[in-house]
Amino acid sequence: MKFKKFASLALSTVMAASMLAGCGSGAAESTGTTSNQTETKTETATATTTETAGGDTAAASEVSHDSEYTVDFYDVAANFQGVQSGWYGKIVKDKFNMNLNIIAPQVSGDGAALYQTRCAAGALGDLIILDNADMQECVESGLIHDLTDVIAQYPNLSKYMEQIKAFNAMLGDGSKIYAIPLEMNTNGPTAYKQLHVYTYPRMGWDMYNEVGAPELKNTDDLLNCLADIQKAHPQNDKGDPAYAISLWKDWDSQYMECVAQLTKWYGQEVNGSVLIGTDNSIVPLTDKAGAYYKMLKFFYQANKMGLVDPDSATQDWNMMVSKMQDKRVYLYWYSWQYGFWNTPAKGEEGVNYIEIPVADTNLYQASDTYYGDGRVIAVGSQVSDENFARLMEFLDWYASPEGVQIQHGGTEGLIYTVENGKYVLTEDGLNRFSAEVAVPEDQGGGNWNDGNNQINQWIVASCDINPDTNEPYGTDMWSSTIKMNETKTTKEWSEKFGAADDVEYLLKNNMMTVVPSINIALAIDTTDISLIRKQCGDIIKDASWRMVFATDDADFEKQWDDMTSQLEGLGWADLTAFDTEKYGPMLEARKAAQ
Repeated sequence: MKFKKFASLALSTVMAASMLAGCGSGAAESTGTTSNQTETKTETATATTTETAGGDTAAASEVSHDSEYTVDFYDVAANFQGVQSGWYGKIVKDKFNMNLNIIAPQVSGDGAALYQTRCAAGALGDLIILDNADMQECVESGLIHDLTDVIAQYPNLSKYMEQIKAFNAMLGDGSKIYAIPLEMNTNGPTAYKQLHVYTYPRMGWDMYNEVGAPELKNTDDLLNCLADIQKAHPQNDKGDPAYAISLWKDWDSQYMECVAQLTKWYGQEVNGSVLIGTDNSIVPLTDKAGAYYKMLKFFYQANKMGLVDPDSATQDWNMMVSKMQDKRVYLYWYSWQYGFWNTPAKGEEGVNYIEIPVADTNLYQASDTYYGDGRVIAVGSQVSDENFARLMEFLDWYASPEGVQIQHGGTEGLIYTVENGKYVLTEDGLNRFSAEVAVPEDQGGGNWNDGNNQINQWIVASCDINPDTNEPYGTDMWSSTIKMNETKTTKEWSEKFGAADDVEYLLKNNMMTVVPSINIALAIDTTDISLIRKQCGDIIKDASWRMVFATDDADFEKQWDDMTSQLEGLGWADLTAFDTEKYGPMLEARKAAQ
C-alpha cells in the first residue's frame, strides 16, 4: 500500500482539540520526593547547550549530582514496582546519582485507585508516563510541569521537536509544551520498517514441519495443527507439561488483553469499547460479527480441545516468560516473544519460532510510530527547580544516542562488540532474553533480564537510526544480526512461502493493511463515562475469562449474551457512542494519510 506524505499531519488535527472534554479543578501542590543520604563519585555538575530557533546559544541549567535523588516514577507501562536495580540501575546511579523508584499501576492491585489517590494528593510522580488522555487531564489539573521555556536547551529532545510540538498543540490551549511522546522516530509518519509484523501466529519450525507443514486456511486449521503438535509433545525436553496456548491476565485493562491483540489478525483493533477496522469502520466491541467475539471463541475452542494451559487464569507475565524460555508454549503471537527462545544456533537446528500464514487473515498493522505511540512522559509540577533540572538532564540523555543504544542494544562488551564501525551481538547478547546471562559485579551484578530497564517505555523507537552506525538501534535490525539470522529456519521458510520475510509475504498476498499511526490527544472521559467504562470493563474481563473456560458451546453463547445484557444495563450504549465520537478525529487524520 502506498501512502501520501503528511509531514504536518498531527498539526492538521489540532482542531480536534476543541472536542476534548474539560476535567476538574487544579490540584494542590506538594513537596517532591528527594533524598540526600549519600555522596557519589560521579561528576558534580553538568550543563548542555544548543542553538535556539533565533540562533542564540541557550544553556541548560547547571546540574549538581552531589545529593542522591530518589525519583518517584509513575509509569503505566511498567511490569515492575520498586527501585530499579541491576545493570541499568547502576548506569543511572553512576551517571546521575539517581534511583528510579517505579510506581506501576498495572501491578499495584488497583491501578485506578492508585491514580486517583496520587492525583488527589497533587503529586502523581516526579516523572510520569501516562496514556494520552490521562495526560490531558493531568495538564488541566495542574499536575504537569511546563517545559515550554526549557526544552529547546536539550539537543537530544529537540531532535524530535516537530513531533513534540504536534502533540502538545492538542494539550491545554495548545501554546505550551508539557509532555514528550514516546516511541518516536525520524523515519517518516507512514513508514513500516520492522522486520516482522507485531502480532501474528508463530510456531516452532521443527514442530510445524513434524506435523506435515499443513496449509492453514483459517483458525480451525491453526488449532488442528497446534493439537497435533501438542499431542506429539505433551511435555518439553525437561518433562514439564507444555501447551499450545498459554495466557496471562495481569495485562488486562478494559478487556482481556490476549484476545484484544489477536483481533488484529482479522482487521480490527480494540480501542476502549469499540473495534476500529482497517477500513476506518467503528463497531462496538460486543458486535458478534466482530473480531473480539471471533478471537474469544478461538481461545474457547482451543481450551475445549485441551490446548490451553490450565495455569492461564492465575499466572502472570513473569511465569509466562519462564515457560517460553523452557519451550512450554507452542503458539507465540508477539514479534518480540522471539527473544525468549530464538537464536541463530537454534535457527540452524531448525527449531526457531517463525510466522506461519493463516490464509483468511487481514492483519491490522500500524505504521511505525513517528508521532508517538499513544503514551507520553512528563515531569510532575511539584518538583523543585533543582530536581526539575536533574530530571530534564535525564530525559535528554534518555533520548540521546547513548541512552537509546543502551535501551535497545544493551552495553558494549557484554551484549555487543564493535567491528568495523558496526555493532555485533555477543553470545550473551544473543541469549540475553532466552537464558540466564550473568552481569559482572562491576556492572551491577545479577541476571541481565532482572536488571533490564524496568521503565518499559522509551522516547525513541528501536527503528530510529543510530547516527554512530547509520543502522537502527534495535538489535534485530543490525546488518550483523540479519546475517546471523539467515539460518536453516529462515531459508526453508522462504523457500516454502516464496518471500524473504513475513512482511513481504503478507503484503504480497494482500493479507495485511498498514494503517497510518496517528498520535493525537483524544476526548477525556466525563465522570459518568469513566464510571460506566470501569463497570463495563470489569464485566468484560470477568466474562471473557469465564468464556474461555466455558463448559460447552451453549454455555459460551449464554455467557456472551449475559455479558452483553449486563453491559446494556450499565450504559454500554452511551459508552460506545462516546468512543465512536472520540475516535472520529483519529480516523479523519488517518484518512488524510492514505
